[in-house]
Amino acid sequence: MAAIPYQVLERPAVLRSHPTKFRPPATSDACLARERVMERIRHASGAKLVLVQAPAGFGITTLLRRIHDECRQEGGASAWLTLDAGDNDLERFMSCLAQAFAQMNRGSTTVRGLFDSRLRQDGAFELADALASTPLPFTLIFDEFEHLQNPAVLAVVQQLIDMLGPQQRLVIGSRAQTALSVGRLRARQHLLEIDAAQLRFSLEETALFLRDKRGLRLDDNEVEKLHDITAGWAAALWLASLALEGSDDPRRTIQTFSGSHTSIASYLAEDVLSKKPRHLQDFILQTSVLQKFCADSCNAVTGCDDGKAMLQEIERSNMFMTPLDEQRTWFSYHPLFADFLRAHLEREYPGLATVLHRRAADWYIGQNRPTHAIDHAIASGDTAYVLELLNQHAQALFLQGRVRLLARWFDTLDRRNLAAYPRLISVYCWSLLHINRSEEALNLLETVTADDGSSPISRSTYHVLRTFSLMMLDRAEETAPMWEDPDILGTAAREPLLRSMLMIGCAYYYATTSRYREARILLDQATQEHPAVGPLFSIAVAGYVRGMLDLVQGNLRAACARLLALIGDESQRQLRCSASRMGLLLGLVSDEMPVRDGADSGFASLYLAEVLYEMDSLVEAKRLLKLFLPLVKDAGIPDQLIASHVIYSRILRLEGCGNDALQILLELEQSGMQRRLPRVVDAARLELARAAVLQGDIDEARSTFALVGGSPAWQRRDMQMIATDIESPVLCAARIQIHTGQAAAVLPVLKEHLQEAYARGRMRYALRVKVLYALALSHAGQRNPALRTLRETMQDAMEEGFVRVFKDEGPALLALAREMLDGMQESSGQDTNALRGFAERILQRGRIQPIRMAGNSEPMPDCVMSPAGTELTERELDVLLLLAQGYGNQAIAEKLFVSITTIKTHLRNINIKLGAHNRTEAISIARRMGVIA
Repeated sequence: MAAIPYQVLERPAVLRSHPTKFRPPATSDACLARERVMERIRHASGAKLVLVQAPAGFGITTLLRRIHDECRQEGGASAWLTLDAGDNDLERFMSCLAQAFAQMNRGSTTVRGLFDSRLRQDGAFELADALASTPLPFTLIFDEFEHLQNPAVLAVVQQLIDMLGPQQRLVIGSRAQTALSVGRLRARQHLLEIDAAQLRFSLEETALFLRDKRGLRLDDNEVEKLHDITAGWAAALWLASLALEGSDDPRRTIQTFSGSHTSIASYLAEDVLSKKPRHLQDFILQTSVLQKFCADSCNAVTGCDDGKAMLQEIERSNMFMTPLDEQRTWFSYHPLFADFLRAHLEREYPGLATVLHRRAADWYIGQNRPTHAIDHAIASGDTAYVLELLNQHAQALFLQGRVRLLARWFDTLDRRNLAAYPRLISVYCWSLLHINRSEEALNLLETVTADDGSSPISRSTYHVLRTFSLMMLDRAEETAPMWEDPDILGTAAREPLLRSMLMIGCAYYYATTSRYREARILLDQATQEHPAVGPLFSIAVAGYVRGMLDLVQGNLRAACARLLALIGDESQRQLRCSASRMGLLLGLVSDEMPVRDGADSGFASLYLAEVLYEMDSLVEAKRLLKLFLPLVKDAGIPDQLIASHVIYSRILRLEGCGNDALQILLELEQSGMQRRLPRVVDAARLELARAAVLQGDIDEARSTFALVGGSPAWQRRDMQMIATDIESPVLCAARIQIHTGQAAAVLPVLKEHLQEAYARGRMRYALRVKVLYALALSHAGQRNPALRTLRETMQDAMEEGFVRVFKDEGPALLALAREMLDGMQESSGQDTNALRGFAERILQRGRIQPIRMAGNSEPMPDCVMSPAGTELTERELDVLLLLAQGYGNQAIAEKLFVSITTIKTHLRNINIKLGAHNRTEAISIARRMGVIA
């Protein structure tokens, strides 16, 4: 289940973008790309990411254009993408990324074929993987990266960087600090950072620019004065040169410069503007309401027909304006001065901007560019006109995935004005759901609902939107009264698609209350609606919810087969829903609504990743998770968000990437805080505590676990949310007690919890509880019951192939499994042989990369028994080996990506387990044991 109806709708293969989006701006003399900076870039051949970050006015675009041109001159493949706020919509960004690469790879039929699809949801995410895997060298340039704020879009960029191969480079230009994680790139020398300090003009470059480039006759003192005032700021130097060109007394003009960069820019801009003819001033001020403009749009806004001539005059004066294409058809005012011009317009002609924006909106509508038109309509303040345009175009934009843009527009309106527009209410609600503003979607539904309960939207649409909102808010229990009312599904009989959605929502709720049979009956009914509603909810969503039920009930093989069939069935991709049916999805009425491919494999792939992880197929599970994490961040319900992040972090930790695993969990915690989802925050902390226990850092585990408990979901006995099957507070608390000598005390708790899991039919969770119960028996000194319980659990898990439930408990459980296997050597029989093979699989497959002892080709075991019989954990062995190699605490902490406090805890544990009094004695004992050479 996921709140993403538009994700499975078809839209045009290429979203219409501004003609200058994929072209670098024409070279301007305003700023110079300093040769010393270009030399750094040329010599940084190993850099996968070139990150240029500086405030506006430092010539970033000019530098990026120079990089682009040099790449082309050398025969390399390159692509340019100018970003804007609209690219925060994931669908739009992926489409633009595809177009950029399609342009770059036109000469390669293999690569070009990747972009000939109609950008299915899964195809969009396979795009990043496929692009990174191509051997073709390329340079991809993102300008104005500061506009990207959506975590899901940033995650795609992060993935792209991580997957770049040799001679593949991403160049980013940003006027603000980016939210990208570049620590690993910096450590591996795969990052070249260029900041404002490196982009500033040196004194020599300032002199070269002012004298040779701008032709000004200035002595050394005057050049030095200008350089000191502007601090080498390219934009200020350019403006200063313009002011000095028209000055009768350059020296006196230079003396008037003072203040901050912004005040200098404003002063210089006003000075330059005031010296131009009045008609040119008015033209510049009136056209400043346009973000990008050409002669025709200027004519429409000013009401004159001299736009082309005026633009040519401005360009000759080299003032304010930047050409955006080689043909010099499209232009923009420099962003540093656009705000100054608009403020000046309001001072000179109060109220005129409203008229100009309305003219601009009319012109863009005539050009069939509704997004720009609506922006200008909103700026004009004409609410009736805004509603008219939204009613005409919001539906199509929603189907293109422009949910953030739509939400931004709707946010400017008084919600009460939407009561007369049921179509817009539905689109607004769905848009809010897609950007994790579900609380506001609920509030919107209440706002447009009258006191008598009547609503502009249909009752079925209301219930669907409310169900999805509550699911996204982790408040599934509040949907319970709906499912007890037989009229809810009955009133949707005339709206099959909405009825299908409600049945799936109810089935998900039933899964949390262990009413599996009723859930499956509803899913069967939803599937039977296929002739009336098409494959979206009847096959795709119902299919992966069935897979989720299989997983919960312990039917791992059935879940795997079902999800693989759902994702791989190409025949389903060819199915189409009718326009009217998809209109019902949104509560819309339309005779011509395009739809997308039927199989929504994105969320099915996430559930499949869970299944593969449980089977210990870590490589494939990681691939799916890495591809689809942006999807779940953008549109997943809390259970999907928790499961994907926790499992991905476990895989990363198993690969030895502890820092990356920590980052994933911190992102999960942050997402929970931002979306005000206490259970998500708790889930991240539970996993952090689990990892700390397995690393032997009990103090850290305790302190982290102490922060858990903010979610009411943990206290409910009538519900158990799906992601609890992976980890729960009960399991985490028990694990800490087991590893701190309190195993006997936790046995009754685990026994009761196991019985409850069986009663609920949560077989996957029951396996996890029983494994921990066996470990508790072992630590409590009840060795034979522990071995017997572990053997029973393995027999239960063997038929379905559950492997990770054992491995996830770490070396202590694996040592117990090894003891059980050793005790089976004398036994024989078909069942025993099968169980022995399964146990060997648990002990051998997918092991963490072992540390090799110095001078020995044999790997160390997963754990090493100390003289006292207490095993050293893998992390303690890491610390011991580095200690023997002469590293100090700080160096060990840096190598293992942990704090010094954690290292001291490991050292204390090592001394206790080895019976040593200091580190020197610990190394000596370890060498006698053969642990290290």
